Amino acid sequence: MSNEQNKDQNEQQEELVAEEKAPKMKKKMSKKMIAGITTSVVLIAAIAGGAYAYVKSQTVASVDGERITKEELYDSLVGVYGSAAVDNLVTKVVIDKEADKRDIKVKNSEINDEVAVYEENYGGEEGLKSALEASGLTLADLKEDIETNIKIEKLMAKDIEITDDEVKAYYEENKDDYDTAESIEVSHILVEDKETAQKVLDKLESGEDFADLAEEYSTDESTAKNGGELGFIKSGEMVEEFEKAAFALKVGEISDIVKTDYGYHIITATDYKEAKESTYEESKEDAKEAALAAKISSEYSSWVEELKTEYDIQKNI
Repeated sequence: MSNEQNKDQNEQQEELVAEEKAPKMKKKMSKKMIAGITTSVVLIAAIAGGAYAYVKSQTVASVDGERITKEELYDSLVGVYGSAAVDNLVTKVVIDKEADKRDIKVKNSEINDEVAVYEENYGGEEGLKSALEASGLTLADLKEDIETNIKIEKLMAKDIEITDDEVKAYYEENKDDYDTAESIEVSHILVEDKETAQKVLDKLESGEDFADLAEEYSTDESTAKNGGELGFIKSGEMVEEFEKAAFALKVGEISDIVKTDYGYHIITATDYKEAKESTYEESKEDAKEAALAAKISSEYSSWVEELKTEYDIQKNI
């Protein structure tokens, strides 16, 4: 694997939370999470550490009898991941030490709050689990990265001042984010063929529970166990056919069969919110928090490099 491919893989890891499974969900990002500040080192460490898993066997593979040894595997992994992995691990240790020195603590509740945001992004606990597995990560890995991000945020926030003018400017530039668009809360059941969809629709019309049928029939694994819940959706977040059918519903109504490129949906509306324009006063605190996060993100690289100069760092790779 080339260094460029390795860089692309790392970027994919960083963008885990940003990926969407359209049309199954929408993106709801936490204003507290500073996305992309730290590169996830857990996958690199897991891969590099995999070399040691073969310690009992000198040969990890062979081709027509030609052996590939564990030393060759390790050297290859170090060549691809070594420098980046060491840099990231050094950064993490520096951040941990600085947090300890300045008595910065991260509560489990803070980590769990961020995990909940990820779960919402991916349609529930199972959806997040699937996304993590697809990226070669575990929930423990995610929590570790979240903890580091929160430490960075708390450390930097002590040294960064956000003026009222900066907050207001941020609000004006991002006003659409604070306006409340028309939205409808929906659940859906997704199946592969029209015959199954009709069977499910018949069961609904005969009085069977939507959530139970979603769990039994829906192929959308990220929402099936939650009764097909997608939460509130806004215009432009779903594919056109789905969105048109959803917004045509009144609360409590169930749609006819809706065909999209993803299969056949049956949709129900559970709540509705009218559009509402925000005001600066009611959005001020959220805007301040977001402006701070943006400033932390933009200043992180220079901040962490300056921080490293305060520590005796020796790298042998």
